[in-house]
Amino acid sequence: MPLRPEYTLHQSDLNEFLCAPLWDEENGSRLSVLSALARLGIDPWAEAARLAALPKDAAASALTVILRRLPAQQPEAPDAVATADRLVKLLPEGGSATAPNGEVVDRSRRTGVVNPWLFLLLMAALVAWGMMSFWS
Repeated sequence: MPLRPEYTLHQSDLNEFLCAPLWDEENGSRLSVLSALARLGIDPWAEAARLAALPKDAAASALTVILRRLPAQQPEAPDAVATADRLVKLLPEGGSATAPNGEVVDRSRRTGVVNPWLFLLLMAALVAWGMMSFWS
């Protein structure tokens, strides 16, 4: 019996970002982006997918706001702006193939989107059929 999605390790293009360390805590452990988002009650994969879909500067600004919400557990906490800029570089370009629910989706097979060339071809065939019907 497979594990439910909430108990599986997500294999996605967001892992490098989510596993990146923010800083070392007082107890010596490293705080990752995933742990920091979870501490704030934010779904890590959904937030990472949302940030990946934004332009890099907007993602850095949004991540800075999130990082500033974390309680600083060390006297010399790193600068939130510099940390956000470093982390945003780890996000995939042009958005993520991971859906907000953590499932990996195939971006090349979008459902509900008609290829414009196919639409143009069908319209041309319809016009040709209409013209042939009209002239016969």
